[in-house]
Amino acid sequence: MAPPRSSESGATTVASRSTKPGFHQRKPSLTSACPPTGARSMDKSRNAFPPSSLTQYCKRLYRLRIVRLLGWTYVLTSLVLSTMHLFSSLTSSHSSKSLGSATALVQDMNHIQKQQQFNLPDGLSPLNTLTYQLRLSKMFSKSLIRMDHLRPYWFTATASPTSDQITIATILTMDEWPHLVRLAEIWQGPISATVQIPSDMGGLASGAILQHLSSIRREYETQPMLARHVDLHLIVRPSNGDPVVHGGFQDSRNLARLFSRTDIVAHVPVTILWVSDLTTAAKTYRDRLLDGDVLIVPTFGFPNSKNAITDEWPTTKSDMVEWADEKRIGLLDYHWRLSEGPTSYPTWREATEPYLVPEYDYHYTPIYISTRDDHPWCEERFADEPSSCLYSIYLNGANLWVLPNDYVVRTGKEAEKKLTSEESKLQVPMYKNYRIEQCVFYARQFDQAGIFDTDRAKHVQQECAKALGSLRKEKIISPKPIN
Repeated sequence: MAPPRSSESGATTVASRSTKPGFHQRKPSLTSACPPTGARSMDKSRNAFPPSSLTQYCKRLYRLRIVRLLGWTYVLTSLVLSTMHLFSSLTSSHSSKSLGSATALVQDMNHIQKQQQFNLPDGLSPLNTLTYQLRLSKMFSKSLIRMDHLRPYWFTATASPTSDQITIATILTMDEWPHLVRLAEIWQGPISATVQIPSDMGGLASGAILQHLSSIRREYETQPMLARHVDLHLIVRPSNGDPVVHGGFQDSRNLARLFSRTDIVAHVPVTILWVSDLTTAAKTYRDRLLDGDVLIVPTFGFPNSKNAITDEWPTTKSDMVEWADEKRIGLLDYHWRLSEGPTSYPTWREATEPYLVPEYDYHYTPIYISTRDDHPWCEERFADEPSSCLYSIYLNGANLWVLPNDYVVRTGKEAEKKLTSEESKLQVPMYKNYRIEQCVFYARQFDQAGIFDTDRAKHVQQECAKALGSLRKEKIISPKPIN
């Protein structure tokens, strides 16, 4: 039989009283004896990794084999990549410098090409900082007489030429200015003219030069044909006190041709009386011009006599033939008598199609039509030698075709060259040496290109027979093939 509850309670009371004084024992409660499930779980999660046990957890994690393997792999990979990067930077230091400079050069060239292609107006190109004087002084550095000042397009024609027109390229001095006005009225088409003005010790601000420039400006303001058709290029040269410039005409011819605004150029002296419609002839035989050939324009002049009438002339071929047969006018080739020059009046008289010049001579100085870009330039070592312009063109392989129905009329009293007697004496031996030099140059060019035995080199073979013998003897060119 179980003991009564009162005895247990009494025993408990006695035991509690027998404890040490000052000690308090909390009575059991429902919360402390049986806490809620959620509270217990939250408390465990909060104290799952206390600070004291975090180090122990890391040590346990490090003891795992897979963790150590991953760690060592990361360290070794980093070391290898760092070594490779350092090695590549050391070995490519020199090559990177050269590559960087080459890349920069290509970028600069591309930038310049883009500027040239699109003609940027923002002034970024270094060429824009160069003056006309500096650029063209280099272009004409071999000129016999220096230029004090050079200004292309000092006056620009108000009319823009069309693609099918041809430009007359001409040169003049200030005493020939009325002839330029007349040429503009006769031609009424594009003209590229180079005028030479004498300079003195006063420079561009001198009274003489300012007077010439003011006179030219007034002419452009009062002459409508001049302002409409003539592009004027200005050259100022020393003249040793003379009112006009002597010499320097070769680079003046090149300048007039260079700044022509059409692809086809007619090389015409400023002192002419009349010219036929050369534009139609250039259109008709344009294919020959584009093939590198030259169209010769016959020039007729009056006999050198006091009774010669020079204020009227024929304007058709039939009338010109009649006048020429009557000796009232003749085919003018300087260095020959009337109607006896290389242009061959008998051949022209009967011609209905262009014909080749029957007998070329290195003194031949006709008026001719050519393309602007595809021929040699006039030799600038001479003061005035127009025959040298055609001579280099002829040796370069161009055929000289004489127009059958077109011509130019001159008085026949114009000087062939504007040289003093002393200059003429000096230039004669220079021109002889120039002929030999050109023969050697083109013979070697054609021989090295492998075209010496073609039609391109036939003019060299005909004109330079004596020089070619010496070249073959010295083994400068290939020996003549044995047929």
